Amino acid sequence: MSLESFKKRRAVLQKRTDAIFSNMDKIAEESLRVANVAHNSEKHLNELEETFEKQTDLNPTDIKFLFFATSLQVTRWILIALVNRFSSKKIDELRVKHNDSSIKQMEKTLREDYKKNHKNWAHERSKKYPTWLEIVFEGVPYDVTVGSPAFGENMSGGNHRVRTLGHDPVLGWIFGVMNIISSTITLDNYRTFEIERIKGLKRWSSETNLINGFAMAYDSINEDIHRLPAAVFAQAVHLKSDVFTKMGLPVPVLETFSSELAGNLYKSNYDLLCLSKDVAIVGSQAFFSILINMIISLIHGLYFDPLKYDSRDVYEVKTRKILLYSNIIATSSNLIWTGVNLEYGNEDAIKDLDIGGLLVTIYRLINDVDFILKIKEEFVLGGFINLVKGKDLELVDFEDM
Repeated sequence: MSLESFKKRRAVLQKRTDAIFSNMDKIAEESLRVANVAHNSEKHLNELEETFEKQTDLNPTDIKFLFFATSLQVTRWILIALVNRFSSKKIDELRVKHNDSSIKQMEKTLREDYKKNHKNWAHERSKKYPTWLEIVFEGVPYDVTVGSPAFGENMSGGNHRVRTLGHDPVLGWIFGVMNIISSTITLDNYRTFEIERIKGLKRWSSETNLINGFAMAYDSINEDIHRLPAAVFAQAVHLKSDVFTKMGLPVPVLETFSSELAGNLYKSNYDLLCLSKDVAIVGSQAFFSILINMIISLIHGLYFDPLKYDSRDVYEVKTRKILLYSNIIATSSNLIWTGVNLEYGNEDAIKDLDIGGLLVTIYRLINDVDFILKIKEEFVLGGFINLVKGKDLELVDFEDM
């Protein structure tokens, strides 16, 4: 090997050695930096949390949004409460006696129209079951109370409506239709009785069971298929005739779970009409509360500045705080108003309870708090991981030297 070649190889080796030591110094420095970050991890995490809180704290503009959103939510429940009181009086004015002439005329008109539209149907008399024409024009069997004491059942007064499944606004379409076709009556405890006619008077005759009731209905339909649509029609007419009466129809399905509760509600004049009104009000309360939240969220989102915030999600935390606080304040004001009025003997104040708004607030408490904690965790842990990773090391590649 010549001296010149030896010098060249020595120079290359020296470069590689220098590169190795240089890389070792960089790795040592980086290891020292990572160790320092780990040693001061609590300090760094606290700093990241402080940074997150500063970026998500409500500034003067956000406070204006908070007051605006709160005022809208409070105004919402006040207006709905006023409408609720007006609608309650209006519904009471619509109620009539069970034998009101308008109900009788309505039933007569509907039945005559049904007969006219199906005049080509045969209606041969059956030995055991009513014809489709009798189904249309005669009263429903689950209205019959005569003979019930003999079987240990008290069906006096309006009690029969809450005790019979045929009067249930939901279950009646199954059990009521079956009762009409088979001339039976089924109670809330599922006891089923046959109804017979003696000298023009209908009365309870004997106890059967629910399975037999459906079997008889099936047998009757086999005799004449037209009895089924006629029974559905009769069920619809009867429910329609009862719904706006003073006693109304019971709350759906409740009697099958607790006949005592259903009976107590019914005796206190809380019926299907009241439930429908309350469901509509709760629905409107929730709908307008959600609508206000959506509007505030969209408008506040327009103020996002990417130069001030690490991400859109971090800014979204501020929006969620505004919505959460405004909903809590509005709901709290409603609960305080209702509670104070009830305490001072104003029982009508319970009608002002913003149930829909309360449900939305509970949802926001669960959903928004979870979102805020998730974003905070991503911000703090993500920032700490970036501190640990640091910048990419620029090591010298000496393999090709």
